[in-house]
Amino acid sequence: MMFNDGELMMGFIKAAGAVLALAATGSIAYADSRILTASIDDKGQVTAQSPTWVKEVKLTAQPDYFSEYKVRFVPGVFKKMPRFCTVSVTDVSSNEHIFYGHAKLGSVPAINYVNVLTLKVGDDKPAGDSSMGFMLMCVE
Repeated sequence: MMFNDGELMMGFIKAAGAVLALAATGSIAYADSRILTASIDDKGQVTAQSPTWVKEVKLTAQPDYFSEYKVRFVPGVFKKMPRFCTVSVTDVSSNEHIFYGHAKLGSVPAINYVNVLTLKVGDDKPAGDSSMGFMLMCVE
């Protein structure tokens, strides 16, 4: 089966059009979504948030293991559980936090809270207190 240049170009244009249509559909699905962000320090204090969506944070530290932050949302902020949440360490208070600090979700986001774990991974000495500041982002 042989194709001429015109048929190849038409096939390429159709494929590119299909990809762009799919991308546009995905963009429309998220167009009416809100993105909520919060900066939380190593003590569990909210230092910044946009909009106001975090009600309180409860810190439970496990020495030489991990720290758990239960982040409770303001009631009514989410009508159903968030579609997506992510977290990242922002603590630069020590080289250990910069090089070994990790943050991850400790649960599937619920309609009224999410758990965040911070820990130090890869260091060759005991972790001590693994409490670290982090940025949390959720998409409604």
